[in-house]
Order: sequence, then C-alpha cells, then structure tokens
Amino acid sequence: MQTSFSSKIAAHGEIAEIKRIYSAIEASLSQKEPACIVVTSGTAREGKTTVAAGIAAYAARQNGKPVLAMDLNWYSPSLHESFGLDLSFGYDTLKGATAISDVAQPSGLDNLDVIPAVQTSLEEDIPFAQADTLATEMIRKARESYRFVVVDTSAMYPPNRRMIDPAILSKEADGVAIVTLANATPREKVKRAMKTLENAGANIIGVIANQWKNPMV
Repeated sequence: MQTSFSSKIAAHGEIAEIKRIYSAIEASLSQKEPACIVVTSGTAREGKTTVAAGIAAYAARQNGKPVLAMDLNWYSPSLHESFGLDLSFGYDTLKGATAISDVAQPSGLDNLDVIPAVQTSLEEDIPFAQADTLATEMIRKARESYRFVVVDTSAMYPPNRRMIDPAILSKEADGVAIVTLANATPREKVKRAMKTLENAGANIIGVIANQWKNPMV
C-alpha cells in the first residue's frame, strides 16, 4: 500500500518546519517560475532525502501548480521510498525519453510527480561518465513542464565514480540547500561542501539543520 510522504511528516509533527524551509526558499528565489532547487549535504546520512521529499510535498499543496521531485542520487537512491514507488526503469529508458513525462510517476499527492533514480544493479550497464550531461538535460526538460523542481542529489563527499556531481547540477538550479545533521556533522565538512559549491557558481540558499532542537523548549 502506498503511503504518501505528507502523511509521514504530519505524523511526526514536521509540517511547521517544512513550511518555514519552503517559505525561506520562496523568499530567496523571489517567487521565480519555473524554479529548481538542488538539495545536497556535506556527507551521507544527513537526512537530505527526507527534507527534499518534504519540500516537494509541501510545495505541491500550496498553489495547485505542478511540482516534480527528481532523484539524481543514482549511487544511493531513496527518494522513491518516500512515496512508496519502485525503481522501474534503467539508463537506456531514461536516455531515450523524448519528454520528462515519459519517466515521471504520480506520487499519490495532487500536483506532485516523482522521477525515481535509474536502476543500477548492473554497474557496467550505466555509463556514469555521461550521467552528468544526461542529468542536466533532465533538469532543463523538467522546467518546461513543471513550475517547481526539487532535485535530490548525492552528498558532496566522499566523491566516487558512480555519483552525479551535485556541483555540476547546481549550475542548472536556481538555488542549493545544504542539509546537515544538527549537533553531529563537523562544521568543517559543511564549510568544505559550501566552498566547493560556491566555486562551481552555485547560489547557496542556506543550510538546513536537520533534527535541530530548540534548547529553550
């Protein structure tokens, strides 16, 4: 049974936090349409996919305009799990798609579609050296059909040959949000990720402290 991500975040009382994050994104982008943001992190296991899914789900509820959540973390995909979807197509299908609608799937939420990551069970079938080019083209096509695009990417570090470089993707986006696990991620790793993105010309919207607790509450 498919369980929508909006139900999950509501059950955990996270709607208010996602609302604040989305409002900050809107303000940073000056209500630009179509708009695209990249969500990344300094290292793995920071909760960036949860944040990306939450932003997309919240955005889809706000203005009745089409939103797309796209998983370009082919190395360690998980966005599909947030919406109860499967990895249903491979690289060749994605490369041969003439329109973004050929690979987009309904999320179960109104106005929100999802493009899961490609299946990568056979590493030799995926020409990862060409993946950056295909991924940037996907973002361009997505802008033609959706008013807001949220891209879940790999963590910035450690790099590996099976990842699509978030710094490259950031050039196609209007802004980048960096997720960090509060009171866990070393500050120097966050600064290193920010510096790399800045050198690539990214517009860093801000840093999201995941699982932050107000000490005054």
